Amino acid sequence: MQRLATKASENERGAAGVLVAVMMVVLIGAGALAVDTGQIYAERAQLQNAADAGALAGADLCSVSAGCTQAQADAVAAALANSNSNDNSSTVQSVDLSVPGEVSVTTSTKDGTTSAGFLSKMFASALNAPPATVGATATAKWLYPTKGITVLPLTFAPCEFKDDGLPHKILIQGGALDCNGLNPSNQIIPGGFAWLNPDSSTGCNVTAEVGEWSETSAGAAVPNGCIDLFNPSINPSLANSTVALPVYKYTCSGMPASEFGTCLGSSVQYYIEKWAGFEIKAWNLSGQAKYDPTNVFGGSEKGLYGTFVGYSADPSLFTGGSTTPTGNVVVLGLIK
Repeated sequence: MQRLATKASENERGAAGVLVAVMMVVLIGAGALAVDTGQIYAERAQLQNAADAGALAGADLCSVSAGCTQAQADAVAAALANSNSNDNSSTVQSVDLSVPGEVSVTTSTKDGTTSAGFLSKMFASALNAPPATVGATATAKWLYPTKGITVLPLTFAPCEFKDDGLPHKILIQGGALDCNGLNPSNQIIPGGFAWLNPDSSTGCNVTAEVGEWSETSAGAAVPNGCIDLFNPSINPSLANSTVALPVYKYTCSGMPASEFGTCLGSSVQYYIEKWAGFEIKAWNLSGQAKYDPTNVFGGSEKGLYGTFVGYSADPSLFTGGSTTPTGNVVVLGLIK
């Protein structure tokens, strides 16, 4: 019995070594796969950043009134794509301008040391895995917004906005800036502000469109139906939000008819030229239309308080837009 037991033990000698050797191959392969998968994901993230930056830069270039050539779009996309890669190298495979108002940029792998179009020094090569090439695509869109759907029912002259990045009061009563500059027709722009007339007598929906005349509401009071918009207990989301404010260029009595058509109607009208982005922090208008937590308004002052953020706007604030330059602000954004 002792001899048989000894023989069985001798037959199993070396089995552990074989098992360890097999498992080492599996473990090395799994480790290589994990490392290489991480490298691929990291490369793809960089290439997506590169494509996003290239598309936005291309859209910014091509959205100006003069437009851009294919060569110009290629150059700016390549420069921004490279600067947004960790090794300052990526391949811009294509810059597509075929869709009006859009730029699509496709990037792919480029090794910053060897200039190879694939990921080098990958652990999986020990397992005879082929080299990997990663790519990404981004599309940026621009438009010139026309019709606003989420705007405050106030229009201001451009001189009311201070472009210094600081919050300021825009007064409509008790010291309002009188914007007595000359418009391009050498006529005085009076007032500095106007309430726009709501589309209906029961609500505060206001349609203001670039290149069109907007009818104004009489007087300095908040129009009927608009009090709730400025009531913080009813509309708490208004405070500290960024809104679009229509900016006017001409009043009805001061416009060159041959250029802007005929201004009709008995009420005063304002020609809307563009949109101002405004981060509204406080306001003092009338009655319940007041939100002034830090008491920035004193005496008879009425108006808005906030920060001018430039002639820009969120595309979601508009129902209309043109890819043809209108002289208005350009809205840029990634759509995919």
